Amino acid sequence: MVAYTLINEKMLAVGLTRERVYAKKGSMISYQGDLRFQRSFLAGGGIQNLAMRQATKEELLVMSAQGTGQAYYAYNGLYVTVITLEGETMYVESDSLLAFDDRLRIGTVFLGNQGAIQGMIKGVVTDQGLFTTRLEGQGELAIVSHGNAIALEVEPQKPIFVDPNAYIGHKGQLQSQLVTDINWKTLIGKTSGESYQLKFVGAGAVYIQAYERETQP
Repeated sequence: MVAYTLINEKMLAVGLTRERVYAKKGSMISYQGDLRFQRSFLAGGGIQNLAMRQATKEELLVMSAQGTGQAYYAYNGLYVTVITLEGETMYVESDSLLAFDDRLRIGTVFLGNQGAIQGMIKGVVTDQGLFTTRLEGQGELAIVSHGNAIALEVEPQKPIFVDPNAYIGHKGQLQSQLVTDINWKTLIGKTSGESYQLKFVGAGAVYIQAYERETQP
């Protein structure tokens, strides 16, 4: 059985007994045991998913490790969080995904399907593109973030609003929508800078970081 263990806030150990784990390219820093490493173009997602990623430039460059032993992962000094899925679906930005294994099904999703045209606007506003990564099933995955990732629980009738640039991912039965605060202050430049927020409604969790990605002017 695949076992995910946090060595500290910035290092992850994944124990394998003949299974396979996929991790962000360049994140493996050490290993023990009989493990074989190779570049993975499919990352468990199949030919169709690979073709979509190539067409949409939603890159997910990963290396796979398979065998019996333990692999250690870290990436650019970022903080690591392990998330457990219990038959749920997780949407996560590809640059924040550190590791996952074959227990989870992976795919590429058009953001327009997560709030229709609002999802498309989110991709443009945040420079994160119009597609994101979906994982579903029962198992664990690991994400990286600037500082500890914060999980905000969303309950029915209690929506949560998130800065799109601090957003990492979300799981559960959630619907996302981009809401705007465009008024005369925004148009003349007298605004707090928080003109766009992602609104999440339903039941689940939203993961954010205390950091805002730089966007192009």
